[in-house]
Amino acid sequence: MHIRLPDTAEATVSPSRSPSLSLDLALAPDEASRLPRLLQATRNRATTLRLIWHDTADGALAAEGLALLERRQGRTTIWLLQRILPGPEELAPPGTPFPVLAEAASPELLGSDLPADLTPIATLEGRARPFAGAGGVEAMLLAGTLHAGDVEGPCARLLLRGPAGAVATVVTTLASTVALTVPAASLAAEAAALAGRPLPPRRLGAPSLAARSTVGEAFAHIVAHLTDVVLHHAPAATAAQAPVPVHQMRVALRRLRSATGLFRRAVQCEELDAVTTGLKTLARTLGPARDWDVFTTGIGAKVGTVFPADPAITRMLAAAERRRQEAYGTLRAWLDGPEFRHLALALAMLAAARPWDAPGDGDGERARQARRLAMPLSDFASRVLERRLAPLRKAGDDVTALPVETLHQLRIAGKRLRYAAEFFAPLFPGRGTRRFIRRLTALQEAIGHLNDAAVAAGLLEEIGAAGSYAGGVVQGFVAAQAGDSRAEIARCWNRFHRLDPFWN
Repeated sequence: MHIRLPDTAEATVSPSRSPSLSLDLALAPDEASRLPRLLQATRNRATTLRLIWHDTADGALAAEGLALLERRQGRTTIWLLQRILPGPEELAPPGTPFPVLAEAASPELLGSDLPADLTPIATLEGRARPFAGAGGVEAMLLAGTLHAGDVEGPCARLLLRGPAGAVATVVTTLASTVALTVPAASLAAEAAALAGRPLPPRRLGAPSLAARSTVGEAFAHIVAHLTDVVLHHAPAATAAQAPVPVHQMRVALRRLRSATGLFRRAVQCEELDAVTTGLKTLARTLGPARDWDVFTTGIGAKVGTVFPADPAITRMLAAAERRRQEAYGTLRAWLDGPEFRHLALALAMLAAARPWDAPGDGDGERARQARRLAMPLSDFASRVLERRLAPLRKAGDDVTALPVETLHQLRIAGKRLRYAAEFFAPLFPGRGTRRFIRRLTALQEAIGHLNDAAVAAGLLEEIGAAGSYAGGVVQGFVAAQAGDSRAEIARCWNRFHRLDPFWN
């Protein structure tokens, strides 16, 4: 079915920037009582709160990305129609409230074609306590118990609204004391999951930019999208020690870091510098877990299959598995700790507040930054793509004789160009764009096979197997797997090198 939204919905969800900032953050329920003192705010009287989410038996509203909420607070009842998942090109930074599309005293007055067979699916019963803080920040603590049939669980959310700078200060202060987090899903989505109706992740994969976006909006959208991807995969990455979530986190992280480099001259600000530092730390923490995953499930598993009873091979693989476990232990501690929470909060506020839009003086670098922000996104994309292509052009017509280290640097340059091309591909739709990305990806993979030997050698060195019989077997397998890598690199390079850039 399709729900007809009220005429005002489009204006309501407009992503245009405002100097104010609204956040919807999760809080450990047992820490909720500490907030009044930490906020140093005027505490107003709490009111009873009952939130009831309604949908059909087959989840018709959720299928449309909508939630119907009956909010009973004190003696007042309001019905709200809200989004629960962001659209492909919608900004919707994580940790920010979804827009209210309509509200009324009864569902019949919402102005939408709601289904007739609605039924309650989950309820939050608790209390809402407002606070008036310094700097114009308004806070609301929602604390209670989520119910869905016989299943229930404690819940606490902190809603903040006010000037962006003041809200950021409150968040930073609180996060240093309590486990304040960016929730991976909205409260409505959390309620649906408790009711056995889990919703799809907010976002996965690569972001898709709208051609009508400004430069600043495009960067905010990329940050919002990829932060959602990281937050979605983080719990599974540590809970199950599973290779796929760690790989997906690492890909999202690499895209994020690539985006900060692409847009830096247009969006430079202190907040971006702080986020960049946190992203580097996360990359260093994710890297070993992913490297050992690749080794133990890839070449290590193949060697073990061919030599199942060889004691030297068995000892080497056991040492590799111990190192993998250690890497996951380090990753788990970091993702469960305050640094990751602070990074997620900083990323969410960066996308939502867009501090690079703040007015400054009209001279020097600030003026140049303003001009970059004012450029049409397609012009900006053409410039940065041309800059990313330059290192590959310098390699010349024939790369087969280049040293391994030079080819590795060429692969890194190709990866940076590919991420940029994927970001901006929607601005240049067509077969040429898809061909460019496909051939660039093939070139990266071909060079990657040549780099596998160097990676394996480094890992073998870590477990003391470099130069040993077992290490030699691994290196032999890597060499055989790579095959005639340079011939493949030459073929892929020739196919890519003769292409015209799709942005010209």
